[in-house]
Amino acid sequence: MRKTILIICLVVLIAAAVVFYLRFVVGGPEDDWICEDGKWVKHGAPSAPKPTSGCEKEAKVDKITPDTAKTEGVLDESMFQWSTMSEGPYRDKVTYATSTDLINWTPSGVILAEHASVPGALYQDGTIFVYFVDVTQNGQPEQLGFVSSSDNGLTWSEQRTLTIKGIGNRAVADPAPFQLDDGRIRLYYFDINEPRLNLGSQGQEPPQKIYSLISSDGLNFTQEDGVRFQRDGAFDPDVEKIGDIYRMYVGDLAGNKVVSATSTDSLTFVEEGTAYQGGAVPDVFYDNGTYYLFTAGIDMATSSDGKQFTASGHHFSDPNYRITADPSVVQLDDGTFLMLYKVQP
Repeated sequence: MRKTILIICLVVLIAAAVVFYLRFVVGGPEDDWICEDGKWVKHGAPSAPKPTSGCEKEAKVDKITPDTAKTEGVLDESMFQWSTMSEGPYRDKVTYATSTDLINWTPSGVILAEHASVPGALYQDGTIFVYFVDVTQNGQPEQLGFVSSSDNGLTWSEQRTLTIKGIGNRAVADPAPFQLDDGRIRLYYFDINEPRLNLGSQGQEPPQKIYSLISSDGLNFTQEDGVRFQRDGAFDPDVEKIGDIYRMYVGDLAGNKVVSATSTDSLTFVEEGTAYQGGAVPDVFYDNGTYYLFTAGIDMATSSDGKQFTASGHHFSDPNYRITADPSVVQLDDGTFLMLYKVQP
């Protein structure tokens, strides 16, 4: 009998031990608050109140980089920390020179905009409109900067950044304003964000696209539908109209040349051919039957038909700066010419 009682007690103890093990070792504490998926969950009847901290769910952080931008459609802000870059547009400034013959130029010594590059200018109804690549804001892609003068350059407005309606994730580079017959301003530009967002698997860029904005006052712009021109390596557009033909000039940096394209409506341009070999970043000004081509550097070439240019041997460089480049020429009512350009110390 005693032996039977001992066996029963032993079985009870073993069962209790198994229950204890399953409940508190395998199953965890019963009367307690358990952290599950970032939330405190009550198990049993805990004596302590619900904890207020210590159970935060680990957040998933997705950092968009240039490598993932093409699939995510988003760009990393670290790409646009302009002020930390030793080179690039943050170090550029916009200034101008004057001339009476389009050949000999005198620097003004006036800085119109800081952290600004690749200006495009237009003279309309007594006002000089100057647009440029604006990188004053860290964390933001290139934007459209602006200054103006209504007294032939004696005084200038404050530098400002323009807001563009409907531009989406595009970024304005190499702005080229053009006055339409109805007085509106069509501004052509290269979307510099597109190659960043659409790099091929081997890092190759897609064909460059030239887009356009439209404005009735030169300040408030709206993105226009469609692509004006597309080509591998097409940068820095400039548009002129002689007669009924619009001609767009674009720079091909890799080929160190200028390519021309023509249009009858200023919206759809078809490539015409190589207009100049030996320079890029074009700006063309037509005066008294002669086309004057200014390329980065700043070198000058001329043409009688706008299709083929010949180097003139003339060159302009601002002696106050290490770099002089990216010209844009306008003529004032008094016959004086202004060349807007970028400089870098």
